[in-house]
Amino acid sequence: MISFEHRVLSEYRIKIAKIETLAKSITNHKEPKGDEVKGASEFLDVIINETDKFYENNSEILSNNGKRPHARSRLVETKEWNSNVERFYEKNPKRSRK
Repeated sequence: MISFEHRVLSEYRIKIAKIETLAKSITNHKEPKGDEVKGASEFLDVIINETDKFYENNSEILSNNGKRPHARSRLVETKEWNSNVERFYEKNPKRSRK
Protein backbone atom coordinates (compact mmCIF):
# COMPACT_ATOMS: atom_id res chain seq x y z
CA MET A 1 0.00 0.00 0.00
CA ILE A 2 1.27 3.45 -0.90
CA SER A 3 1.59 5.82 2.04
CA PHE A 4 -0.10 9.20 2.04
CA GLU A 5 3.31 10.89 2.20
CA HIS A 6 4.52 9.05 -0.91
CA ARG A 7 1.31 9.95 -2.74
CA VAL A 8 1.71 13.65 -1.88
CA LEU A 9 5.35 13.66 -3.02
CA SER A 10 4.49 11.88 -6.27
CA GLU A 11 1.61 14.22 -7.03
CA TYR A 12 3.80 17.26 -6.34
CA ARG A 13 6.48 15.89 -8.68
CA ILE A 14 3.85 15.47 -11.42
CA LYS A 15 2.53 19.01 -10.91
CA ILE A 16 6.05 20.46 -11.17
CA ALA A 17 6.70 18.45 -14.35
CA LYS A 18 3.50 19.84 -15.90
CA ILE A 19 4.59 23.40 -15.13
CA GLU A 20 8.07 22.84 -16.57
CA THR A 21 6.74 21.17 -19.73
CA LEU A 22 4.18 23.89 -20.42
CA ALA A 23 6.64 26.71 -19.70
CA LYS A 24 9.19 25.13 -22.04
CA SER A 25 6.65 24.75 -24.83
CA ILE A 26 5.56 28.38 -24.42
CA THR A 27 9.12 29.68 -24.65
CA ASN A 28 9.95 27.48 -27.65
CA HIS A 29 6.77 28.20 -29.61
CA LYS A 30 7.25 29.46 -33.17
CA GLU A 31 4.68 32.28 -32.73
CA PRO A 32 5.40 33.80 -29.31
CA LYS A 33 2.64 36.40 -29.60
CA GLY A 34 -0.08 34.14 -31.01
CA ASP A 35 -3.42 33.22 -29.47
CA GLU A 36 -2.26 29.69 -28.75
CA VAL A 37 0.60 30.93 -26.58
CA LYS A 38 -1.66 33.42 -24.78
CA GLY A 39 -4.08 30.61 -23.94
CA ALA A 40 -1.24 28.37 -22.79
CA SER A 41 0.12 31.18 -20.63
CA GLU A 42 -3.27 31.64 -18.96
CA PHE A 43 -3.45 27.89 -18.38
CA LEU A 44 0.06 27.99 -16.89
CA ASP A 45 -1.19 30.57 -14.38
CA VAL A 46 -4.04 28.22 -13.43
CA ILE A 47 -1.64 25.30 -12.95
CA ILE A 48 0.70 27.43 -10.84
CA ASN A 49 -2.17 28.57 -8.62
CA GLU A 50 -3.29 24.95 -8.21
CA THR A 51 0.24 23.87 -7.31
CA ASP A 52 0.54 26.71 -4.79
CA LYS A 53 -2.68 25.61 -3.07
CA PHE A 54 -1.45 22.02 -3.06
CA TYR A 55 1.83 23.12 -1.46
CA GLU A 56 0.01 25.18 1.18
CA ASN A 57 -2.26 22.24 2.03
CA ASN A 58 0.61 19.74 2.23
CA SER A 59 3.50 22.02 3.23
CA GLU A 60 4.42 19.99 6.31
CA ILE A 61 5.00 16.80 4.31
CA LEU A 62 6.67 18.53 1.37
CA SER A 63 9.05 20.74 3.36
CA ASN A 64 10.01 17.84 5.64
CA ASN A 65 11.04 15.95 2.49
CA GLY A 66 13.19 18.75 1.08
CA LYS A 67 10.66 20.26 -1.33
CA ARG A 68 10.37 24.01 -1.69
CA PRO A 69 7.64 25.87 -3.59
CA HIS A 70 8.30 25.95 -7.34
CA ALA A 71 10.43 28.80 -8.66
CA ARG A 72 7.41 30.21 -10.54
CA SER A 73 5.31 30.00 -7.38
CA ARG A 74 3.68 33.08 -5.96
CA LEU A 75 3.98 31.78 -2.40
CA VAL A 76 6.21 33.54 0.06
CA GLU A 77 8.55 31.03 1.66
CA THR A 78 8.21 30.82 5.43
CA LYS A 79 10.95 30.30 7.99
CA GLU A 80 9.35 27.01 9.00
CA TRP A 81 9.49 25.64 5.43
CA ASN A 82 13.11 26.75 5.01
CA SER A 83 14.20 25.26 8.33
CA ASN A 84 12.44 21.96 7.52
CA VAL A 85 14.16 21.80 4.11
CA GLU A 86 17.59 22.64 5.57
CA ARG A 87 17.12 20.00 8.29
CA PHE A 88 16.21 17.44 5.62
CA TYR A 89 19.40 18.09 3.64
CA GLU A 90 21.53 18.02 6.79
CA LYS A 91 20.16 14.55 7.54
CA ASN A 92 20.45 13.43 3.89
CA PRO A 93 23.62 15.01 2.46
CA LYS A 94 23.71 12.67 -0.57
CA ARG A 95 20.32 13.85 -1.86
CA SER A 96 20.46 16.58 -4.49
CA ARG A 97 18.61 19.87 -4.00
CA LYS A 98 15.79 20.19 -6.53
